[in-house]
Amino acid sequence: MGSTVRIRNLTLGEGRPKICVPLTAPDLAGLKAAVDGLKSAPFDFVEWRADLYEKILDQGSRLSALSFLRDSLGGVPILFTLRTNVEMGRLTIDTSDYLTLNLSIVESGLVDLVDVELSRGDEAVKALVKAAHKAGVKVVGSRHDFTATPDRETILDSLCRMQTLGCDVAKFAAMPQDARDVLTLLDATLRMKEEHAGTPVITMSMGRLGAASRICGELFGSCATFGTAGDASAPGQLPAALLSGFLDALSL
Repeated sequence: MGSTVRIRNLTLGEGRPKICVPLTAPDLAGLKAAVDGLKSAPFDFVEWRADLYEKILDQGSRLSALSFLRDSLGGVPILFTLRTNVEMGRLTIDTSDYLTLNLSIVESGLVDLVDVELSRGDEAVKALVKAAHKAGVKVVGSRHDFTATPDRETILDSLCRMQTLGCDVAKFAAMPQDARDVLTLLDATLRMKEEHAGTPVITMSMGRLGAASRICGELFGSCATFGTAGDASAPGQLPAALLSGFLDALSL
């Protein structure tokens, strides 16, 4: 497993951080409007926050929505994310059903990356990684703390565990209580870059305090950042156009 990951014409872990725009609409009409809104936004790939979609538990509805996204976005990589209440998402679902739903998406051939929550346990992560790789889909391991920022070693342990379990990209997001929490998150990111560069890493410090972490990834080692072209999916996300300008100005 290398330190870069290729998805269609996009390479994570190379050059400036890539911009991902989250799609948060609750229905198909909203998704269509959101895709129209992308026409004026600079971005590299999209994340479908499927837990925010009202009919996500209906297989026909979710596949229709994904088919629309695939047809509309062409070669733009799509990340499928089912953020659950375990990690402060909208959907409450047990691990068995969580896996079943994600596996149906992986096997659909309509997505390029799938998010898997580390908090679902090692066996669940390994099962989804195995199925995704068999289908040619990349896996983003993720862990979110919306209440605080853990110490550096806890962040490193989580990111390294994702790598060990076979995830192609390791992601950690935390909520800072003060400026030093932002430094803790950035320090952990840099340590991953320097000492555990087996996969690309995505990190962010959320909220107003953490906004700086969303634009300095090229220096510290975060390969992607999330910017809006509509509603935000997490606290502190910046508009994609503004984010792109910052990234251009700071490009090394």
